Amino acid sequence: MARSASQTQTGAASARPSPPLSAAIEAVLRRVLESLDASAVGVLLPSADTPLYRTDRVPEAALTLAELARHSREGLFEQARAAPEGVIGTNRLRARNDGPVCAKLLAVALRDASRSVVGLLVALRTVEQEKFGVRESELLSDHATQHAALFAPAPSSGAGLLSWSALSELARAQERTAGRNPGCLLYANVDQLHVLNKLAGLAAGDQAIAAAGEALQEELPSGGGVCHISGDRFALYLPESTLAQARRLAELLSRNVTERCANIGGLRTRLSISFGVAEIPPGDNELTHTLAAAEAACRAAKDRGRGRVEVYQDADQSIVRRNDDVLIASRLRKALETERIGIVAQPLVSLRGRPKVEYYELLVRMVSDTGTFVSPTHFMSAATRYQLLVDLDHAMLIRVFARLRAARAELLGRSIRFSINLSGPSIGNPEFLEWLSGGIGPDSIPGEWLQFEITETAAVANVPQTQSMIRRLRARGVEFALDDFGTGVSSLAYLKAFDVSMLKLDGSFTRDLLTDRRSESLVRGIAQLGQSMGIQTVAECVETAEVRDRLTELGLDRAQGYLFGQPAPLEGVLTPERKPAGGAEREHPHAKTNPAVGEGGKAVPAGEARKQPDGDERA
Repeated sequence: MARSASQTQTGAASARPSPPLSAAIEAVLRRVLESLDASAVGVLLPSADTPLYRTDRVPEAALTLAELARHSREGLFEQARAAPEGVIGTNRLRARNDGPVCAKLLAVALRDASRSVVGLLVALRTVEQEKFGVRESELLSDHATQHAALFAPAPSSGAGLLSWSALSELARAQERTAGRNPGCLLYANVDQLHVLNKLAGLAAGDQAIAAAGEALQEELPSGGGVCHISGDRFALYLPESTLAQARRLAELLSRNVTERCANIGGLRTRLSISFGVAEIPPGDNELTHTLAAAEAACRAAKDRGRGRVEVYQDADQSIVRRNDDVLIASRLRKALETERIGIVAQPLVSLRGRPKVEYYELLVRMVSDTGTFVSPTHFMSAATRYQLLVDLDHAMLIRVFARLRAARAELLGRSIRFSINLSGPSIGNPEFLEWLSGGIGPDSIPGEWLQFEITETAAVANVPQTQSMIRRLRARGVEFALDDFGTGVSSLAYLKAFDVSMLKLDGSFTRDLLTDRRSESLVRGIAQLGQSMGIQTVAECVETAEVRDRLTELGLDRAQGYLFGQPAPLEGVLTPERKPAGGAEREHPHAKTNPAVGEGGKAVPAGEARKQPDGDERA
């Protein structure tokens, strides 16, 4: 945004530079300046030691306005709250109590929707000019009423960040300018801020929001603006920008935010931010439709790995799918009600000779109305969005426990553990954990048969609850694995906080192990860390013999992936001697396809078939 000439001349008088003026704000202040024949006009905020916005004709008047903001701000706000209609007028203005008369002042309170005073619209005249009269008072009051939303900042926002209503007004003002392209809207969401809040405290989270807000105000085009919607969410208005220009700017701002947020809270954080870009259609005066489109694109950016920029397009299947989640959630609810839930197993193969204990990860499948197994990649987004993860975990465990009890005689003579994912909402649900604990014991399901996998994000969402759960279930013989290790904000911190027996390396390290030295170094380091701490290490998504051999050389204990077999029905693991010679026994009476194959016969990669989101928004 362009800075006015008067700001450049007088900025040194302020404790810190006034933020750049948007075109709409500049226009309003110019109208106030001219209609009142004032020397300077500006907006004062209760907590800002410099005028938030300012324009002037006389440099001395600008200096006086800056002095008012620093030394007389509190007194002016007290007068505005006490005065009828919040109007203050004085012809003998002193910037300080003991100073000389320097100007004539007229100020009117700016009020939000609840009628609270959120700012002062101030006009100054020099000592030589006439005093302000009733007409000027009425004019300034009209301006304050009409444009209050444009100046009032969003709650908890830093200087220069607008409220949503102010951003909408800014866009409307630009659209009213003949011949201008409405431009684009960016929707930005800081990724996994809740993890930083948990690790370093809410103050660190607030610091990250402030740093992100500052970074987002950089590089904006003239007439643009930034809105702090709430929490970790922002919106940016880019007038006259094309989608390509908006995308390039978002990519630049993404790097700026990551740099600004490095090392916040004493942690070596790598906070990222996801962007959604949408073009503003003609007539969307309130920006409501554009905001929804940009938010959908931002969600797609998070779905595709976070720290990305996605452009909203009607044909974008990932965005369209979010709208399809309503229908998928309905099918999932029906499947849960009719117990159409299938369980498959995939081995965690030892890379160090014959293992003392067999490990199998158990994976959930939904059985469709047509009797086919449906991979979690098709329904987990809906389960997360519509709060069905606890119900899904509950249904899966009921089925697993029933199968284990039925196979008790065969299992008692084997050293075997079944590893099961627990979602974040389940870990944070006391009733679910009480039910789970009640089903584990010598007379039901021995804890020595079980291992629960928790992701870093799910675990840190409620550290005390997670620690309590681990202590309680480990006392009954249950083990725990930290899943997707290496992708969180501070993975090593969790090894101190949580008593786990296994680390499962995220598949991203395995996929490029043979071509990326950094991945190889990280895998080697994690393997050595696990050995020194007596924790087993497992590599996911192993699909070639070359990768398996390299993992063995690096010191990994186990591996999991399609190289060792696709997920197969649980029954074949529980009673292997009954497995038909011609193929695997079907897991569910309604199932008609290979459980490792999704709807339509498309193979599902091992890593994707296993994943169970923890409900992060963020995210």
